Amino acid sequence: MFAMLVKTFGAAVLLPIFILILELILGVKFSKAIRSALYIGVGLNGLISILNPYFLGAVGKAVSEMITTKGVHLPYVDTGWALLAAVGYSTKIGALIIPIGIGVNLVMLLLRWTNTLDLDIWNFWHWAFVGSMTYYATNNLWFGILAAVAIEMFLLVIADITAPTMQKFFNLPGLSFPHASGQGAVLLAPPFKWFFTKIGLTKLQISSRTVREKFGILGDSVVIGFIISSIIGFLAWGNRLGDIQTWSQILTLGIGTGAYIYLYPKATGALLEGFVPLNERVRDILSRKGIQRELNFGMDSALTVGHPDVITTGLLTMITAVPLVFLLPGNKFLMLADLGVTPFFLASAVTAVMGGNIIASYITTVVGIIITLYISSAGSPLFFHTVTSLGISLPDTGAAMVGADIRPLHGLFYFLGKTPIGLIVLYVSIFVILFSFKKNPTAWYRAFGYAEDETSENR
Repeated sequence: MFAMLVKTFGAAVLLPIFILILELILGVKFSKAIRSALYIGVGLNGLISILNPYFLGAVGKAVSEMITTKGVHLPYVDTGWALLAAVGYSTKIGALIIPIGIGVNLVMLLLRWTNTLDLDIWNFWHWAFVGSMTYYATNNLWFGILAAVAIEMFLLVIADITAPTMQKFFNLPGLSFPHASGQGAVLLAPPFKWFFTKIGLTKLQISSRTVREKFGILGDSVVIGFIISSIIGFLAWGNRLGDIQTWSQILTLGIGTGAYIYLYPKATGALLEGFVPLNERVRDILSRKGIQRELNFGMDSALTVGHPDVITTGLLTMITAVPLVFLLPGNKFLMLADLGVTPFFLASAVTAVMGGNIIASYITTVVGIIITLYISSAGSPLFFHTVTSLGISLPDTGAAMVGADIRPLHGLFYFLGKTPIGLIVLYVSIFVILFSFKKNPTAWYRAFGYAEDETSENR
């Protein structure tokens, strides 16, 4: 029932209603609660319903056309993340995931295993998808549930670990990101950053800010976004430059990217302003009870993908992904619909951990894309079987079969969740990370990019 409401109204409508009810229960003044809910709705609508779909759709269309004009024929084709969400919510696991997910989050909060209250209920579909794939692979409901709960628990822990880095880098205080796509490649970041530091790569501080300082107008994030996206347009439609409509497409793509980069901080600003009353009220209640604790609100990584460093990393990764689809040995997956989505979400947490270093972020995110292509190649046969078994309406993919864009974290929990030993490995690993983090949070914060001495032990 709740999944249906989320699907019908969308996060930009349902979350403000949920926040309004929660604030009224907590005693926030009615007028203040209404304003808070409206600002959250405006911010989310700006990001999730307008800016992200427009930008990601425009760039994705350009790169998709770039691929299809090359005559690539692979057995499994990507038709977008929405089909994965539909599968996740269409199984027994999907029917159970929202009450189970909320229950697990509350238990972990009470046990102080997490400081993240996940408000991003729509994105429970990620856990449902992993659980549903595991369920269909094993024909065992419990395996599916345990795999779904495992990825939720891990994401709540990793959201806590990366919260200081993400909050500082993206200027999003009070938020954390238990989002499977945004955190999809974050486990690669600490070892890669260590290696890059050893070889001196991190000394090359190339970020959108440093480029802007050294190159003036050519370093402006809006200008950079326009240039890179226009290059993508030329690569996609360069064989039709004699047609004025082609120039319209290229320039529209460039201007659209620039508009996204410029408007993104304004949408996140509205969202953050909306969260202020809830944040203040929760802190007030905790302090009155003598509880010294900082809670973060779990949100979608869509709030982070508009950062100039993430945009630059994502665009460069997306361009690189095109030849990888063609040339990667053993790849059977044609990343198409999500080609304008996956590179940006994989880049978000990675870029924050790398401190905005575009070279380090780009290399790490490209590795994440390579892993995604191989995991998607391995998992797409089961996905096709699952989606056809459920009777979900499929888009026309010609001779190819519908595949799944299975990002690294999804794949890790799906493949390990299929066996008892794999599930044991997952849960043991989660608790080892959890208790190690609780014992020495500063070391974990630093490993994931937060190096300031004032890191709080009570986060």
